[in-house]
Amino acid sequence: MRNRLKAAAGVVAALAALAFTQSPAAHAFGEYPVASPGAYLVSTTLAGNGQPYQCTAGFTVRTPNGSPAMLTAGHCDRDPVNDTVLQRTPTGDRVVGRYVRWDVLPGVRDVGLVDLAGSTVPLVSEVDRLRVSRVMDAAELRATQPQLCKSGARTGLSCGPITNITDNQVSFRAWDDLGDSGAPVYARLPDGTVAAVGILFAHSDDLFGRIVHASLVSPVMSLWGLSNWG
Repeated sequence: MRNRLKAAAGVVAALAALAFTQSPAAHAFGEYPVASPGAYLVSTTLAGNGQPYQCTAGFTVRTPNGSPAMLTAGHCDRDPVNDTVLQRTPTGDRVVGRYVRWDVLPGVRDVGLVDLAGSTVPLVSEVDRLRVSRVMDAAELRATQPQLCKSGARTGLSCGPITNITDNQVSFRAWDDLGDSGAPVYARLPDGTVAAVGILFAHSDDLFGRIVHASLVSPVMSLWGLSNWG
């Protein structure tokens, strides 16, 4: 994760549990046998500790030519010469696609697009077993103020209230950690489906706990000609 802002760590630890809800994560380690939102993505380059960088798969989308693709954080593309994307599965790391686009524009968006057309890993578009029925934009978020959830490969599911909305980004109370970048951020709908909202890219801390920051998917999908897979 990037942009980590530390403040009053002792108070944060004491109050964090009050700031959001978190499920006991049965899939907290994100090792899925299918290409799915919330799964672990691993880089082809190594971090300073000798291990690959880790991120999280975001929403499954449809490209203008009808092919399947995956959103994640733009800064997850760590390798300047290799666009291969690997996913960690219970049987090892497998190729699921390749980066075809990524934007890292501070204050605007931090989003990448992975082409899944050549993947041999089965595709599942649901988030936490819930169908993604539509996309929610900034105007609707401001009007309805839904509780938002994120599903990270590292820390699983956590949800909380919105703290800030711009035309391109949203911030809300939840928990995340290194490896959750790229995670899908969504709102639960009354019909039992979810609305895609954002792609997690960073966090900050204040006296009341952690704040997760996400790039809104609505403007990205419009700009890149994408549509909801579900």
